[in-house]
Amino acid sequence: MKYGITHLSQISMREKPTHQSQLVSQLLFGDVYQVEEVFDDWLKIKTLDCGYEGFIEKKVWREMAEDDVTEYQSLEKYVVPIVFLFVNELKTDLFFPVFIGSSFPIPKNNLFVMGGSVYKVIIPEEKEVEKISGLTDTQSLLIEFASVFLYAPYLWGGRTPAGIDCSAFVQLVFKRLNILLPRDTSQQVNYGTQIDFQSEWQAGDLAFFGDDENQITHVGIICNSDTILHASGLVDIDTIDTTGIYSEKLKQYTHKLRVVKRIL
Repeated sequence: MKYGITHLSQISMREKPTHQSQLVSQLLFGDVYQVEEVFDDWLKIKTLDCGYEGFIEKKVWREMAEDDVTEYQSLEKYVVPIVFLFVNELKTDLFFPVFIGSSFPIPKNNLFVMGGSVYKVIIPEEKEVEKISGLTDTQSLLIEFASVFLYAPYLWGGRTPAGIDCSAFVQLVFKRLNILLPRDTSQQVNYGTQIDFQSEWQAGDLAFFGDDENQITHVGIICNSDTILHASGLVDIDTIDTTGIYSEKLKQYTHKLRVVKRIL
């Protein structure tokens, strides 16, 4: 079995092995994947964190030995908590940004090794999480991290502040808490405990929405009993009730609520 590691800011994953195929997801710096098939110019891959499949260009593949993957997976990781920070690959002396939600081994003396390369990075000073009234420390951290994505534009398959979809937004926010959720909304809805009453909703609960055929099509993070953070057009805060999401801008309901789940 062959493996690879993401050594770029992001790598596009496509539904089919062509540039014209739709974007289904993006690998972020530090993501590890298994190679399932090798084509002339493309690889079919599966991510190791959540088993998501897609195609990437062969020329962006940085191969990683299985033993190195096992060791890398066991290391404690730093999850980037800000929009982006710069890393310096020492061999090439190239500086490039890595986005929020990316992860890499915790640096020692500002250095870390990943995929056979040595990188230098200056980790920003860690600020104490501002406690939000009525919330636990974990809930405060989750809402603070989620708020960094505010006004990021919506992009189907996107996983960065330059463009992100609803399920990637949720997945990356929970990654900050070392909680690994699946990539897609239809998979995420199978996790957690159902919360039936609006009066019991808490910050960090996930609200799932569906179409007229009862297919789950959207997800967001509840901030309190009547507001939600979600990616739809852009990452924004809207009003929520037992009917669904109400957009003050559009003056209408935009998503029909199906179920609320508690992960924390």
